[in-house]
Amino acid sequence: MGKASIMTGGLRPGYGRQQVTGIRRLWAWIPKSLACRLFLLITLAEATINISIESVLFARFQEHKHHDTTQEDQAKTRALPVFLIVFSLAHIYQFLLAIDSVVNRNTILVIGLVIFNSCFLVYSVIQISEIREVLGDGVVAGTSQTVPVQVLTGAIPIVIGLAQVSFVVLSWYLWREFGWQIYKKIGADRSLKKGYMHYQIYVALLKFDFFTFVAFCLQLVLVVTQLGTAEKWITIISAPFSLLLLLFAWYSVRKELRWGMWLFMLGLGGAMVYFCYKLFRIWQGKAGAYKEVFKSLTVFSVLAITLLLVTFAMTLRCLCNFGRGLKMAIARRRDNPYPIADGQFIVGYDGKALTPLTDGSTSVLHLQPRLSID
Repeated sequence: MGKASIMTGGLRPGYGRQQVTGIRRLWAWIPKSLACRLFLLITLAEATINISIESVLFARFQEHKHHDTTQEDQAKTRALPVFLIVFSLAHIYQFLLAIDSVVNRNTILVIGLVIFNSCFLVYSVIQISEIREVLGDGVVAGTSQTVPVQVLTGAIPIVIGLAQVSFVVLSWYLWREFGWQIYKKIGADRSLKKGYMHYQIYVALLKFDFFTFVAFCLQLVLVVTQLGTAEKWITIISAPFSLLLLLFAWYSVRKELRWGMWLFMLGLGGAMVYFCYKLFRIWQGKAGAYKEVFKSLTVFSVLAITLLLVTFAMTLRCLCNFGRGLKMAIARRRDNPYPIADGQFIVGYDGKALTPLTDGSTSVLHLQPRLSID
């Protein structure tokens, strides 16, 4: 038995695997776990119900805005559809992240989605007063409306609250399931698993950073009409630029590019200055230009600043983990879980050699060639 056979436990890489193509390949993306399926199903149901309610409210807004006469009413009706759009986009983004968390077995992203959904609950409660201030209560006489506004606005936090309870329960089962998957991928080395956890936190933060930035820019551009031309275009351009910057940050941590991480931290510093400046401007003009979006922009700007600080700290943490074997462990693929050539071993955080096992995980035991009876 050769050395390569010894390292793989006598089994060739890919032994027993079948190439899946066509419809079976698409079906393979559907999770087999009941917890994963319930997590995706509840997320989809929550998004569908709430977006439907938001669509009904938006349709009533279209009927209501023709009756506005005062300038104050026009300002309020300009802000309301933006709030509804941001809320609906948040649900769509939440479902996409739920798929991402299940496919990539990202436990940290699941926890982040639970927190994200709790923010939905708070925002939906705040939204009730904003909607009723514009649309009023009950139904408009002489129309086909049958469900009162207070019922529609009250149903949204109820749906989110029920989904939140389900997410908390399912997150425990997903944590156990994904923990086993991470063990098979990374191995039993605690320091390597800790580094992988830092990597997952970092990637999850990048995804939530993007939505926060885009939601802030949408409200700022579509509601605040007194922005200067230069500031307005800078805000519009900043959304796709932030996406490119976050993709570059993900690529840098995946490939362990130190200069890329330092460049990204420089961008985080610039974003921090921008949001601090905008927060000052929002409070300065809360009785004027930012009156209708004062509360919402304050929440999003504070949230953005908090995420930037945490992202900066995790960038430094991931930077310290470079060169310790995590890059090679993450790079393993299902079709080739043994990318290491003969005689080469991953170096663990403790300086010991990590030897690939038959399931694609690693061990700190450096196996020496030994005789075997064929």
